[in-house]
Amino acid sequence: MTGAFALPEGLRLVLFDLDGTLVDSAPDIAVAANLLMARHGLSHHPLDAVRGMIGDGIETLVKRAFAANGIGLDAAELAERYREMLTVYGAHLVKLTTLRQGAAEAVRAARSAGLATGVVTNKSEGFSRTILENFGLLAELDLVIGGDSGFARKPDPDMLLEACRKVGCSPVSAVLVGDSAADLSAARAAVMPCILVQGGYSATPVDASCADVVIAEPGDLLALLSGLERAA
Repeated sequence: MTGAFALPEGLRLVLFDLDGTLVDSAPDIAVAANLLMARHGLSHHPLDAVRGMIGDGIETLVKRAFAANGIGLDAAELAERYREMLTVYGAHLVKLTTLRQGAAEAVRAARSAGLATGVVTNKSEGFSRTILENFGLLAELDLVIGGDSGFARKPDPDMLLEACRKVGCSPVSAVLVGDSAADLSAARAAVMPCILVQGGYSATPVDASCADVVIAEPGDLLALLSGLERAA
């Protein structure tokens, strides 16, 4: 854990990003992306390359996957390929996806501390709920807001602000746990503390970010929650 940080007094809500933060979904996304590439006679992308395409929603990933094969998509083509990708990926949501170390424990510890919990992700809400249900986490969450839930996607702050509205708390009484610059930008725009987790899908090392604190894995949140309980 880097940085001297304590969870804010009066904390009421812990929000989590999904892909790269709670789960490693890249293997399933890579399978789906490469099935889509194969449909169009294009080259396979290695898993590490697909990891670098994740973070701004499936539509952006599709655009990046085709661009990496030298194919530029106009708006109509992108919309059609995006629909194809949703169909393919929808059949591969939880075949290879795994929980990150300590992720389930972190969510449950927040609940045990009497805090509201939620997921705010650029992935579609339906897909997110399926993944969370698969790992027994959906019942541990008060809300799930996805990229198709009607709010601007991260790095805009709208999802975070809506989560606070649902819980009835101020953004300064919440914290976002994420893994990327988009998470950090969204939190900053919402005036919300931000914890970044290493080893996710950030295009740049999160150690170089201006997050309030950087943790090695989601399970490191337990120490921060323990400190909150001692201060209570």
